[in-house]
Amino acid sequence: MKSLLLYFERRKRFTLSLAILWTIVIFIGCSMPGKELPKVNLFDNFDKVVHFTFFAVFFGLWFLITNKSTKYALIIILISIIYGFSIEYYQLYCVTGRGFDVWDGVADGLGALGGWVFVRKFSSQK
Repeated sequence: MKSLLLYFERRKRFTLSLAILWTIVIFIGCSMPGKELPKVNLFDNFDKVVHFTFFAVFFGLWFLITNKSTKYALIIILISIIYGFSIEYYQLYCVTGRGFDVWDGVADGLGALGGWVFVRKFSSQK
């Protein structure tokens, strides 16, 4: 796992491209009307796991292009929370069949925190 993270750390331009693409993928996925979403219900609140995972990856990609300081981690976590809740408001007013779910926003923020824990454990950041 460390070698994979090191690969992305050393290829900042590539990782930046992936971070931008991933940010767009999140937005597109959250822009799908409710009736078009696949019905995956492995367990209650499965969608929160999806939110957590999407934002853990979001955090990881954006963080790996920085100098990996705590300051940047906190900034990216804050951006993750703002982005997540902004999408919830967007869904409420602009996406058919979707609404605002505070727990989705919480899962997004926790995902970013989880991404930080993961990166700290497996990257060159100490």
